[in-house]
Amino acid sequence: MLGYVDDIFSWELASNTLWYDPYNKCLPAKQCRLLQLWDELGIPHEEKKQVFSAPLTIIGLDVDPNVMTITMPIQACTDLILTIRSCAHEGQHRPLREFQSIAGWINWAFNAYPLLRPGLSTMYAKMSGKDKPHQSIWVSQSLCRELEWIAGHLKHLTGVHMMNLLE
Repeated sequence: MLGYVDDIFSWELASNTLWYDPYNKCLPAKQCRLLQLWDELGIPHEEKKQVFSAPLTIIGLDVDPNVMTITMPIQACTDLILTIRSCAHEGQHRPLREFQSIAGWINWAFNAYPLLRPGLSTMYAKMSGKDKPHQSIWVSQSLCRELEWIAGHLKHLTGVHMMNLLE
């Protein structure tokens, strides 16, 4: 079993299920056993949070164990590209909090597109040493170039292919 903050996840063969009485349905065997343990220990849980599928959304990313990929959902990727491009206009001034928000969103995308990490170098340099949320930061040509580089690649990359990583 794997965990991320307060989420626990794992894999199971589609044919390996067990009946879980409290929810009146079959669940993947590992998930069913975990819920039975929680029941025995008195740990509360909710049916709506007991998800299983392929792909499975984990921290907002689509993880597909059948094709061994991690990708961003199409709408999330489109929204990020539009946001990046709306901010990549040379000569504008934007508040630090907006830079931090965009940098955080792009950092989240790096979970599925790790090769894009160099694309935030200029943004990090511009935010360095600043701590006032409304402090104005100038959007430079180099920042625009890096943001457009990220947006351009996001449009065409297919995410992490775990089997290719083994090579």
